[in-house]
Amino acid sequence: MCGDMTKCFMHVFNVLFLLIGLGLAGLGIWLRLDEDAGKYINDSDNFNALHAGAYVFIGVGAVIILLAIIGICGTIRRSQCLLVVFFIGLFIITTILLAIGVVVLTQMDVVKESFGDYLMTRVNDNSEESRTYMNNFQNTFNCCGAKTGVSDYVVSIVNLDSQCKLANYVTPCADAFFKTLSPNLKVTAGISFGAAFIMILGMVLSMCFCCAIRKSS
Repeated sequence: MCGDMTKCFMHVFNVLFLLIGLGLAGLGIWLRLDEDAGKYINDSDNFNALHAGAYVFIGVGAVIILLAIIGICGTIRRSQCLLVVFFIGLFIITTILLAIGVVVLTQMDVVKESFGDYLMTRVNDNSEESRTYMNNFQNTFNCCGAKTGVSDYVVSIVNLDSQCKLANYVTPCADAFFKTLSPNLKVTAGISFGAAFIMILGMVLSMCFCCAIRKSS
């Protein structure tokens, strides 16, 4: 009786787990292809933190889908070997997701500073390409300059034809960009912690089902 109930819970969990894998992979693809963020980050060779995070989500999502299939097969066949593989995979993915959540919540100031430095190189570059880049960025995010506002242009003595709007003079573009991005990052961290909690539940279920199989045999 207990084994049958655990088996039912395992089937429900595996379906939920499969949906989580699809969701994480979709989230990674969305972060990678987001137009507002991507079209500016793509030009930076030294600012790839968000891209790396997106690829991690895509990879983790793909692994979760594979593990869900292993879990489904292990549950149907009542295979202890497959269930142990499922448990080990869950443990590894849980560790990765917790690490992602912690990094997202604790390292954004470092990433923001790095991106501000990158924008400053654009401000200091008097090429037509950099002027166009900054003007487009400033119009998109209603900001001015890189890290301090319009004073960035005064310090650099270039790009004085910047199209900063008067209302945006005191709004640095690094701040504006991450203010826009912040809700997405909080969602990302929340999904990481939530998925990790669900996977811990799956680890418990898989071990309980393994014990039930062993007792019945």
